[in-house]
Amino acid sequence: MAPSDCEILPTRDSRIFHFRVRLSSPEDHRHVHASTVVAGCKCEAVYMLLQSSPEILVLITVRPNPDLEGDPKVSARMVLLDKTGSPAPSMGTGTPTNIGGSIPGLIGCYNLIARRDKVKANCVVDNYFVVLCSVDINWTSPTSSLKQELPSLGHDLAMMWDKQDLTDVSFDVGGESFSAHRLVLATRSPVFRAELYGVMAESKMASITIHDMEASTFRSMLHYIYHSSLPDAGKTDISSPMAQYQHLLVAADRYGVEGLKKICEDKLCCNGITTDTVVSMLELAEAHVCPKLKARCFDFLTDGDNFKMVATSSEYLHLMQNFPTLLVEARNRFKIEHGKPTIVEPGSHKKARVN
Repeated sequence: MAPSDCEILPTRDSRIFHFRVRLSSPEDHRHVHASTVVAGCKCEAVYMLLQSSPEILVLITVRPNPDLEGDPKVSARMVLLDKTGSPAPSMGTGTPTNIGGSIPGLIGCYNLIARRDKVKANCVVDNYFVVLCSVDINWTSPTSSLKQELPSLGHDLAMMWDKQDLTDVSFDVGGESFSAHRLVLATRSPVFRAELYGVMAESKMASITIHDMEASTFRSMLHYIYHSSLPDAGKTDISSPMAQYQHLLVAADRYGVEGLKKICEDKLCCNGITTDTVVSMLELAEAHVCPKLKARCFDFLTDGDNFKMVATSSEYLHLMQNFPTLLVEARNRFKIEHGKPTIVEPGSHKKARVN
């Protein structure tokens, strides 16, 4: 047979490949093979038609790279694909074979045996059939120190995002495009999980448009999702960090990223409350269920001078009209001590001292 009578077709997962083979005639007993590398090991796929037998044989053999240290543990699986490209386990699936021990340097050998007539009837397209091959190789380090030096899965995923490697979904936010991994987003956010893997229309989209969010906010949220931290201040173009923390808190609440929401709430509690911002902070806390931030805002307003400057503003009155429960909390809070600042009732120009 010519070399073109078989080939290995890689997939996006380096552990999985397709072995595509031209179905030989019953009179042809020669074999063909192709090879690839998985986790530092040479994987060879071999096809042969068994002599005086109605069956065909597909083998996968695995040999380690002699330059690598450690003890590789191998497991593999093979399954024929039908004419539609779907697995057809009834045609035959790969199983371990014991011939590996008799061949020097071989650490794994797996075979698949199937009837030629069934393969021809159910799996052959344009005289070719395809075997889906999956090879998992786990290296056992000769020393425990090497194992400790290996990066964590989270680190590897973060590096994949930094390098834009194997991304499978993109987002259009504020005129900018961001690529990411569906599975990572679904793991870190219940909202992304429902959006990307549920019945929503976005689950079938390669590109999703997000409205009512700035590109810098989405970028920071993605950074947190992958790194569990916010970008370094020196690496961002944020001119008003407190405003960005407010936007990030809204985004985190929108997508259920609770860790990020807590970070933003803590930042705003420490540095974000002034006479100019306390009303917007109080509204933010009430709208997005941030009890710590709301308590800090009320603590700020218990100062008589702060309250006098804020409580007569149109923004404060508008807030109390839109959130009546806040007015109740404010009245209960400020009547604890005699002589606390007067409360301005919404819709009234009179000041009423709470006794």
